[in-house]
Amino acid sequence: MADVDASAAQRLPNSLVLTFDNLGEAAALERGENVVALGRDPSVTVALPWVLDQLDRHGLTATFFVEAVNCQRYPDAVREIAARGHELGHHGWGHETWRDLSPQEERDALTRGLEAFAGLGLRPSGFRPPGGELTPSTPALLREHGLDWCSPEGREYELRDGLVYVPFDWELVDAYHLMDSFAALRISRGDREAPREPAELADWLAHRLAAGGRHTLILHPFLMLDDAWASGVADVLSSVGELARDGLTSVVPGGVLADWLRGALAS
Repeated sequence: MADVDASAAQRLPNSLVLTFDNLGEAAALERGENVVALGRDPSVTVALPWVLDQLDRHGLTATFFVEAVNCQRYPDAVREIAARGHELGHHGWGHETWRDLSPQEERDALTRGLEAFAGLGLRPSGFRPPGGELTPSTPALLREHGLDWCSPEGREYELRDGLVYVPFDWELVDAYHLMDSFAALRISRGDREAPREPAELADWLAHRLAAGGRHTLILHPFLMLDDAWASGVADVLSSVGELARDGLTSVVPGGVLADWLRGALAS
């Protein structure tokens, strides 16, 4: 049973939780791909600096959900995200499909990850499960370890048993629209099987976000290694920055939205 009713959630302003998922080779290794340039992944060396500069350009602050193995593999990059004023979120140890973990595997991935972040002097307060689904054990495990919000796939912004839910919908995930591997999911949701063209997706996202409401946007740095989608992301972030400057939408990290939701309960 949720601690926040629908009326409390409706008191939140038009808002966009701006998030970025995945870093380095973690997801590729989890899929069993052959990674040649281990420790030199261009999503870190090329895409991440570009994204951080784009966010600075438009005055935007985001949450980066990072697999904790990157604290060991790319410590300077993880520190740089925080140093540039952005929020870091826990995204598993190595992009494990979270819903498939046993209770012990889940505990190990979460605690090992928190220890890796702590080794860099960082403490995430939010968690997004790789694959988008929590296990029945996840909420209690997150609370036990001091995390106070999570971002699974879903629709309800709520506070449940002390844990704030800041959900995402697949329609606002770039990979869902751009990657062939999401074709089955697109079909199951009644969308077209073929991926969108980058320019088309950028235009669609800009219009979707301009319509207002409460949304969570997920972008992936590794996809921005494609020049066409990098151009699309630049356009989307420009549009988002304009919405924020005009006061039409509050663009915030997930932790800020979670605090707002707690405040809605108290008011």
